[in-house]
Amino acid sequence: MIYPVLASLLVLGCMASQSASGEFNCVATTGYPKEVCHISACTTAINDHIQHELNAAFTYMLMGVQFGQYTIDRPGISKFLLEAATEERSHAIQMLDYLNTRGIKSSMMTSPAYNFKTIEKINGIKNMTYDKALQDALDMEIQVTVKIYEVVKNCENDYHAADVFTNPILEEQHDGIRKLQGAIRAFNDLTRGYTNNESAYAMAEYIFDRKMLKGEIIQGMH
Repeated sequence: MIYPVLASLLVLGCMASQSASGEFNCVATTGYPKEVCHISACTTAINDHIQHELNAAFTYMLMGVQFGQYTIDRPGISKFLLEAATEERSHAIQMLDYLNTRGIKSSMMTSPAYNFKTIEKINGIKNMTYDKALQDALDMEIQVTVKIYEVVKNCENDYHAADVFTNPILEEQHDGIRKLQGAIRAFNDLTRGYTNNESAYAMAEYIFDRKMLKGEIIQGMH
């Protein structure tokens, strides 16, 4: 009987030590709802990361609208970009839901960082070329993925939070990066040799966009 007792005392001692250090705040309180069972560094990192997801969603949305205009008429990449915006937004919502389960208040309504710099983004997008849009999409996916790894690092002792971010969010990020790399390679192959022939390049871009619209390129990314 002495071993179970010693084991129990050891566990309680570890829990008391962890609680005393303030690392894992899992103490019963009154006056609910309140923050409970969370690691401050983890929840702060999640709060900060939501901004990156929403920034990516907003940028994707503007890019999708730009290529969907009748004067540009590239419905394939427009559809892809708008779906990408939906995915990034869904990630942000998933993170907000997670914070809510822990009783953590979102900083969205109070942080000045949630300024999407609309005019600057529009000015940078309105003359964007097709290949630049694909490259910018890849760059955004990589940047967001790096930020997610930083969140996972901050949540390494909060196994639930780390699991939320690694599956399915990280899997979706890596899948998207790989498919965008393939799309850029396919676009470059199709347009190679036509950079000095405007009409031929435009036709190659049109053909590529039709393939995007039919799901023959980047199928199932989002």
